[in-house]
Amino acid sequence: MRRAIEMTLQVLLIDSYDSFTFNLVTLFRDLSVHPEITVVPSAHLTPAYVSSHLFPALLAKFDVIVIGPGPGTPLQEDPDMGGIPHVWHAIDKYSTGSYRWVPPVVFGVCLGFQWILLRHGHPVVRLPRPRHGLISVLDVTEEGRHDLFAGLDGKEIECVRYHSLYVQYDNKFAGNEDIVPLAWSLDENEEGEKVLMAARHKTRPYWAVQYHPESVCSKYGAEILENVFRISEEHTRLRRQWINRILEQDHLPLLKASILERQDDLESYLRDRQHRCKVLHKWPHQSAKRLEARDQQANIATPTLFQYIIDLPENVNISKFVTELCEQVFEISGVFSLLESAAAPGSWSYMGFNENIPHRFTYYIPDPFLTETSTLQPQAWTVDSIDDVWELLASVIDVNISQVIQVGCGPNNTDTRISFDQLMDTIKQSRENGYDAWPSFFGGLIGYVSYEAGVVAGLNVHVDQESPAEVPDIDMTFYTRSIAVNHKTKRVFIHTFEEQNFVTIYRSWILRVAECIEMLPEVRRAKGCPPKERGIASLSKFWDKKFPGEIRLPDKDEYLTKIDRAKEYLASGDSYELCVTDQTVIIEKDSLHDGSGDSNISFKEMRSDWAFYKRMKTTNPAPYSCFFRSKKSALIGMSPERFLRWDNNLGECELRPIKGTVKRTSKTTLEEAVAKLKTPKEQAENLMIVDLIRHDVSQFCENVEVAQLMGVETYKTVYQLVSVIKGRNMRPGVTGADILRGTLPPGSMTGAPKKRSVEILQELEGHRRRGVYSGVSGYWDIMGHGDWSVVIRSAYSVGGQGTDVERIWIIGAGGAITALSDREEEWEEMKTKLEGALRIFQDV
Repeated sequence: MRRAIEMTLQVLLIDSYDSFTFNLVTLFRDLSVHPEITVVPSAHLTPAYVSSHLFPALLAKFDVIVIGPGPGTPLQEDPDMGGIPHVWHAIDKYSTGSYRWVPPVVFGVCLGFQWILLRHGHPVVRLPRPRHGLISVLDVTEEGRHDLFAGLDGKEIECVRYHSLYVQYDNKFAGNEDIVPLAWSLDENEEGEKVLMAARHKTRPYWAVQYHPESVCSKYGAEILENVFRISEEHTRLRRQWINRILEQDHLPLLKASILERQDDLESYLRDRQHRCKVLHKWPHQSAKRLEARDQQANIATPTLFQYIIDLPENVNISKFVTELCEQVFEISGVFSLLESAAAPGSWSYMGFNENIPHRFTYYIPDPFLTETSTLQPQAWTVDSIDDVWELLASVIDVNISQVIQVGCGPNNTDTRISFDQLMDTIKQSRENGYDAWPSFFGGLIGYVSYEAGVVAGLNVHVDQESPAEVPDIDMTFYTRSIAVNHKTKRVFIHTFEEQNFVTIYRSWILRVAECIEMLPEVRRAKGCPPKERGIASLSKFWDKKFPGEIRLPDKDEYLTKIDRAKEYLASGDSYELCVTDQTVIIEKDSLHDGSGDSNISFKEMRSDWAFYKRMKTTNPAPYSCFFRSKKSALIGMSPERFLRWDNNLGECELRPIKGTVKRTSKTTLEEAVAKLKTPKEQAENLMIVDLIRHDVSQFCENVEVAQLMGVETYKTVYQLVSVIKGRNMRPGVTGADILRGTLPPGSMTGAPKKRSVEILQELEGHRRRGVYSGVSGYWDIMGHGDWSVVIRSAYSVGGQGTDVERIWIIGAGGAITALSDREEEWEEMKTKLEGALRIFQDV
């Protein structure tokens, strides 16, 4: 039986692996016609994936075909075009000859614009200088005022351009007159000619724009698309009538049979090939049983959350307090992890503790297993891919709290009990009212994800190099004990979650920590009490050795060569922006001879690393600081950039990309920094990453907004250009961990389009691993929260397995290269970023 063509407007968006595609999807979905959008990668429309027999059914299903933007050139032989030539050939084939098919509406954006006009005889050549992330004003033609830009008379239409190629419009040759110009750029290029920005076919329903109407800084994008649907409404109605006549009559029996017989095949193809965001699932059933058995052994199968709250004196110095607290609790619980807000706008610090050996999960690309180290027997979990690693970690974090015991909150310091739901409702209501009174980390995973792990997980791009033995690509520790410090309210939360049978033991740990807090020198000073006579924490003893080693800086000529090669890729249309980086290597020799006579090597390394961290916090404080220590490596960092924060309970997330840096000196004023950061070059860098992040987050959230666009923020050593993007209403089944995995690696460390830029950067940087640098560090909380920062302004170490053994520290630094970049200025910016982390070794 014949099936009727759907009445909802059906749109096929061909994605050429651009990093702005889902901004275009959002623009279409917000239109008054509410079309249904299907996104298919261009590579999946080639003969290798789709039979030519499917094209009649495909053309019958979709009313509008959007040829989206992407890297590369619009030449038919260019692999970037994927299946676009095949779709175009099908439209031509069935729109001419005996079929006389009424074609679908075609709308091209950027690469799609160039493809359509090139097919109609207009050459595509390089611009004298690429226009990436730059804004132009449109000069609309008379035809355009009654067509694509109808209703916008008198409006200044600003458009964001991402292209290094352009169409040389030429209507002097036969056939070229089919294209009607609708708008030009008001600004001329270096050769004194305006560039065609919008056009349509004279007789067919084809429209195209060179610029990106979906960019956050383009104006009237929705109105322009509404005009496309309005103008083509009658055409679409007639087209549907024609298709239905084909299905009802027998004058084109072969075409009718092709459409009907292939409808099921087409639907199956689209289900398999269309783009969907990946959602984490719990670990497969058999392994889940093993996890459950392990959890029962560890006595955390159905734990109780213990909570103790302390209010500090108003005049306490939070920075000193956090440092002293880590040093004193180290005496009780041993090695810890610290995520500290050492500067605004951060407002919370979190510490994770575990006695004995904590549950630590490590993964090395391309190993087929994830290793768990704990007080129990170490286990290696077999994994088929990095997706399995994420799903295993999702199962680990899935802790079902049975109840909450608030220690000492009742009369006469008795404990009170509330349900877990009561606590969650209180926290949710507080946040919905705009208050940040409750911590976001009650326990769970703290650690990092390397740049390469992000490349594999987020982009499915192959990584050639294996991980160095000392540096896992994913390194996370599961903490059941934590301390949270609110810098604004001066309130401390102590948490542990354990089986209720052990309430006495874990209540005792909480009270020991509370006693430590009361005795801290900074707390007693704030209360006006004399210092308490007690031993100095071993971790705080002054480490005054001269730094024993050498520092190997990046080679300037090599770095400048990478910049030149990057700009060539920008000029060829392969990327809009490339974040080129380099590494400084510090070789720390004989670092373990501290004169203490202590044979505990891990303690000595812990102490020297902690000294480095404290020095870094003093010289270069930042809102997203971190201190991690494992047996073979350490990470200390002062990152100013939040990558991603999420709250599953509210269905929200936030990202704070940084692009644009000015060194802060005693002679540099904020006004001068703003003037330097508000230049077209700096703003273009930031805008490209904002649009990239909007695209990434739109795949997971229904609503995405730019809460702050290119604001200037002040830090101790630099001024930064910072934007804030917020996602709301996570799609069904989506969690913050899905967004984390799907948006890695950080776009601010790659460029755009992200996938192509990553592949280019691998070649530019000699296939050398970035490692932890350019990755992310943070926490994944049992209560549905997470907060991750980009690992920059940081140092990580490898080696040092005994006396007289070298330990290597690595500091990465770099910058975004655009068509407007000056190679000498980029070198100086890279050095500015490097200095903050490097200073701790130069000054020791």
